[in-house]
Amino acid sequence: MGMAATRLTDDLLVEILARVPAKSLARFKCVSKHWLGLTFDRSHRRRLPQTLSGFFYSSAGEECFLESPVHFTSVEGSRRPLVRTSSAFLPSHRRVDLLDCCNGLLLCRWYEVSARADEFRYVVCNPATEKWVVLPDSGQAGEVGAARLGFDQASPHFHVFELVEQEFFSPDFPVYLIGVQVYSSESGRWVHNEKAWDEHIRLANRQSATVFLNGHLHFHTYDGESRQCLAAVDTEGETWTDFRAPGGLDGGHIQQSQGRLHYANFHQDEDARVVRLVVHVLEDYDSKEWILKHSVETSYLSGGTHVLDLNVDFHLIAVHPECNLIFFTAGWDTTFMCYNMDSRRVKVICNLEDGKPPYLPYVPLYTELPSLHT
Repeated sequence: MGMAATRLTDDLLVEILARVPAKSLARFKCVSKHWLGLTFDRSHRRRLPQTLSGFFYSSAGEECFLESPVHFTSVEGSRRPLVRTSSAFLPSHRRVDLLDCCNGLLLCRWYEVSARADEFRYVVCNPATEKWVVLPDSGQAGEVGAARLGFDQASPHFHVFELVEQEFFSPDFPVYLIGVQVYSSESGRWVHNEKAWDEHIRLANRQSATVFLNGHLHFHTYDGESRQCLAAVDTEGETWTDFRAPGGLDGGHIQQSQGRLHYANFHQDEDARVVRLVVHVLEDYDSKEWILKHSVETSYLSGGTHVLDLNVDFHLIAVHPECNLIFFTAGWDTTFMCYNMDSRRVKVICNLEDGKPPYLPYVPLYTELPSLHT
């Protein structure tokens, strides 16, 4: 079979590789240097299935993401990005802040050169094709707790969500979530809807990861009794749902992996002697039933070192979208690592001592979208 493969032309090889899943393509890269080169060739790359290539992040001490080039690290540890990390292809600006990344598209705050200090517009762009669009003003006069992007590569359209907050005159509950504004690239306009339940909830953390899955944006919140829960809203801003975090866990990380919502967390037992990385998966979305998928002691991840302070020792970054890999940082020097839940192997990728959260997972998108232009 090896001899037969060597007789295939490059065009035929690329045609075959373009028909396999991204997970299989990752394995085929190991067949030979020639096959690896084909997958990295820019003229072929847009035809091949893509998977997680790395993470965008900012540097500690930088006030905004794209004022200087965005930093990038690949899942193999290379700092050389597959796409340009500069914002030079965007329209003239004095500052750009990167807010979110979803399936190859970036959501940014764009500050025009002639705009006043606090005036900005949203820009959605694709760094792989260097195409972009400036969104119309949302007209939101209230406090925007977070702005997030929703995009499914099966659709040519994207959505931008503004989670709107309002002050609540209570020392225990200063602000709460009152609604959402959603921009649709298909309609080209914003819609506003109040949240569809009476209970007061607030965003757990404005920088927490969100997940766009099954046409809903999922995000962390706290309820009126300061218990952590998850909330979700659809692209019309009309259907809202909320459900508890698994096992009463706090401070976890949500991610889409293999088509399901995952919740990962570092959890300390009641005696404060053992800390474990626990991963739950939402097998049945309708019943909101979480299933424990994996558990491992952090002493195993750190080579036998006892965890003294979870706020310093470990920070979750992401769950791989297509396989059972978890990415995290460890220690004061921000060592970037991954853990394979299947093989139970730990791998040190690189050192990110110049980095700070959030670390945004990036899957390249080479498809031309009608809503973006150069």
